[in-house]
Amino acid sequence: AGAESPQRSRAFPAARSRTVAAGVKVSLLVSAVANSPKSISIHPESTNELKTLRIGPWIKDRILLIDLGFYKHLLFAKIKDNGGYFVSRLKGSADPLIVDVHNMCRGNSIDVKGKYISEILPKLKRQVLDVEVEVSFKKPNYNGKSKTRMDTEQFRLVAVYNEDEEKYHVYLTNIT
Repeated sequence: AGAESPQRSRAFPAARSRTVAAGVKVSLLVSAVANSPKSISIHPESTNELKTLRIGPWIKDRILLIDLGFYKHLLFAKIKDNGGYFVSRLKGSADPLIVDVHNMCRGNSIDVKGKYISEILPKLKRQVLDVEVEVSFKKPNYNGKSKTRMDTEQFRLVAVYNEDEEKYHVYLTNIT
C-alpha cells in the first residue's frame, strides 16, 4: 500500500501538493434527526464544494445549515424551489437590497427599506434586524437561447448584534 497507483492519481489528482500523487474530497451530508449520514460521496480534491451538493426533491421539508463554502444565491433558490429550507451566514461580498421590514423599532430608528445592507449595517443601533431582502444572481437557461440570465429572489435576513465582538452576525434564510 506504499506507492500510489497511477490509476488513482489520474482519477483523483492532487490539487494542493506537488509531492502527493492523489487527493480526494469526501462529501458527507448528515441528518441531525436520524443522527446518521444522509449521503457520502468521494470526489477529486480539485472539485468545488458546490458541485458536491445536488439539490432535488429529497430536500422537501428539510433544513440545510449552509457553510460559506456553499454560499450561492442560485443554490438557495433551488432549495426554495424544491420545498426545502436553508440557513447560512451572509457572505461578506453579498449586498442584498432590503425590500421589507419584519420587526419595527421604536424611537429614533433609521428607515432601512429600499437600502442595501452595506449602507445601513454600520449605522444600526438595534440588537436585531429582521428584514426581507432581494438578491440577484445568474440563472442557467436550458432552452438553448442563451447560456445565462439574471434572476432575483427574496429571502429573510436576520442580523444579531454581538456585544463581545462589537459587530453584527448576519444570516440569510428562507425560514419565515
